[in-house]
Amino acid sequence: MKANPNDFRVDAVGKLRAETRYIRDEKIPGLWFGAAIRSPLPRARIKSITFDKNFDWNRVTVVTAKEIANNYVAMLENDMPFLAEEIVNYAGEPVVLIAAADKETLREAGEHVKVNYEPLPYVLDMLQSENSDVKIFGERNIFKEIRIEKGNIEQARQNAFAIVELESETGFQEHLYLEPQGVVAIPEEDRVIIKGSMQCPYYIKAALDEMFGGKKHVTVIQAATGGAFGGKEDFPSLLAGHAALLAVKSGHPVAMFFDREEDVRVTTKRHPSYHKDIAYVDKNGRILGLDLTIYLDGGAYCTLSQVVLARSALTATGCYHVPHVRILAKAVATNTVPSGAFRGFGGPQAVFAIEMLIEEIAHRLNLRPDQVRRLNLIKEGQSTATGQILRYSVSAEETFTDVLERSDYVRKYNTYKKGNAPILERLLKGVYPKKNADDMLKGIGLSVSLHGAGFTGTGENRIKGKIRVEINKEGMPVIFSSQTEMGQGEETALKNILAKTLSIDRELILLTEVNTDLVPNSGPTVASRTTMVVGSLLVEAGKEIISRLTKKLNSETGKSFEYRLGYFYDGEQIISFREVAQKYAGLFVEKQYSHPPVIKFDDIRWKGDAYPVFSWAAAVAEVEVDPVTFEISVARYFTTHEIGKAINYDQAIAQIQGGSLQGIGYAIYEKVGLKNGYFDITGFTDYIIPSSADMPEMDVKILENPYPFGPFGAKGLGELPFVGAAPAVISALWMIFNYPFTRLPVMPEDLFSVVRTLKEKGA
Repeated sequence: MKANPNDFRVDAVGKLRAETRYIRDEKIPGLWFGAAIRSPLPRARIKSITFDKNFDWNRVTVVTAKEIANNYVAMLENDMPFLAEEIVNYAGEPVVLIAAADKETLREAGEHVKVNYEPLPYVLDMLQSENSDVKIFGERNIFKEIRIEKGNIEQARQNAFAIVELESETGFQEHLYLEPQGVVAIPEEDRVIIKGSMQCPYYIKAALDEMFGGKKHVTVIQAATGGAFGGKEDFPSLLAGHAALLAVKSGHPVAMFFDREEDVRVTTKRHPSYHKDIAYVDKNGRILGLDLTIYLDGGAYCTLSQVVLARSALTATGCYHVPHVRILAKAVATNTVPSGAFRGFGGPQAVFAIEMLIEEIAHRLNLRPDQVRRLNLIKEGQSTATGQILRYSVSAEETFTDVLERSDYVRKYNTYKKGNAPILERLLKGVYPKKNADDMLKGIGLSVSLHGAGFTGTGENRIKGKIRVEINKEGMPVIFSSQTEMGQGEETALKNILAKTLSIDRELILLTEVNTDLVPNSGPTVASRTTMVVGSLLVEAGKEIISRLTKKLNSETGKSFEYRLGYFYDGEQIISFREVAQKYAGLFVEKQYSHPPVIKFDDIRWKGDAYPVFSWAAAVAEVEVDPVTFEISVARYFTTHEIGKAINYDQAIAQIQGGSLQGIGYAIYEKVGLKNGYFDITGFTDYIIPSSADMPEMDVKILENPYPFGPFGAKGLGELPFVGAAPAVISALWMIFNYPFTRLPVMPEDLFSVVRTLKEKGA
């Protein structure tokens, strides 16, 4: 089969040939280097800052909190300072900034700064935070509290055949993108240019506009970005502020480049979570009601915790129709590094909790997990916890049925159960089998998952994302958008969408540099929104360009041209798009997004359409456990994703494969410990992520159920593959050991403890 040229990524050649230039590759004349002096304590009062008189401070530039006019990073709560002034709230919080012409001088200067701290009590446990005497944020350390109610939960309790309760937890997760954080600030007389590795240029611009109080024009330019996964959404605003402060004071361009250890120690992580969930069910396993309590650990400052919590709460009932619901969700402050955005954005924590609750229901009622899931799957016309009636593109049942059939789940479930029995019997007697293929414990698990496309609630209407498409003098359409490429294939998708709309070759489409002086604010590159939201604007813009070019051509010639498949045709004459476009170079179209009028949400009462549409997925994981070492591996992974329409099929498959493997890492590899407020990881040497050697045999299928308001029917994809992977893997471990696994990640030592517990219970 001949390959479609539009399936190839537009950025592939430059990256394969090492021609792509990242921020560290750029040669910037007179570049200085910056660094932060950081707190060694999780909470303390700054008593004094002393600069050794024996050091020549004329060789460096120093900035402290007192020099910053508006010392807060403009975000949701404006609670995080660029530099701590009186109190530090987490180990690693920046206190002093230094810049120097070379790294050796920078290091030497740092050794001559002494910060005197008075240690203060701190709180690290999210469940203790709310009632702690340590006050980090407000009176109760709560960044946000959400209550969602539907129906009558007491009625569900009274009618229940069984009441099933489960507590579950998830831990931190490190992004570990290939390129560590890095930005450069270049000072000019009335302007500061920020260039670096980032997701959201307009976030940075807003934060620095606020920091400078409007006294400097701020230009933000995205450099080639080597991965992000959400980790370069909010954090670069803090880092860019540091670089800008040093650059303006020193008069030199200043780079803030993290090495891997600093990046891991002080950047945001996925929010840890705690769930206490109660299900009221009938004798067949149908869920009558859910009473869910959710905690997210936001760390020392709010960053994006409020909106992460919102998505977590709105995803908490999973892919299930539940008549009666009560949800109480809280994001709380602790004296840890602030938590932030990460692929899935609160969804993975919520879906893990509800999927493990389904496992417990099946266990209690002696049913197979697939039976309980199928019985409760939500369908078109039914309502979510917020009362949202699902009108479009609802595929929970279709994806579930497809993946079960393709994986042969039911047969394998019964076969593996039977095969594991004698191995487990020997294990519980203390007889460890020989290590061979026949003695491997085998499990098969499943999950269903969803992800709301776009921002939560009225977010998209508040953002009012804008794009512009302009015809250049060569007759080529140029896309002006602030969407950023960070490895996910955004440039390819946007070019494909506009090329398909105009019926022209993709090579004729150009993307302008992501520069806040040049491009309108199309909104951040987050929330699985780029393809659906920005893509829909490009379709509208493309149609308007065709209409306007047709009218101009007809007016000029007095003929009746129509546009078909990339050509203007009047019955006799055929003229290419490019030929006509060159005649009217400079023509441009601007479009601004708003939700379709049928989408309505009440942000106060948490009622209505939380998302315009959902993408759906189901997964089956086949897991093997070595009965001697308890090493866990995923042998095969089946998944079916319904994403409306695949704009680039091969790229979509790759996204699903990569996101699923990242979710597998969340399940059984990636463990972050916390001791005295410090993370116990430093990078690739002690933080294990799955590699190509750990990649299971993957069977990926895409279903298409078009969303009428998306470009050619497309919905969001990028985050969904991550969401359901971990619960599918852990479901398999439940099957093997008939034991509730309720904490992520599950490590070999955890399985050893489970076997020991089962021995003690005489199982």
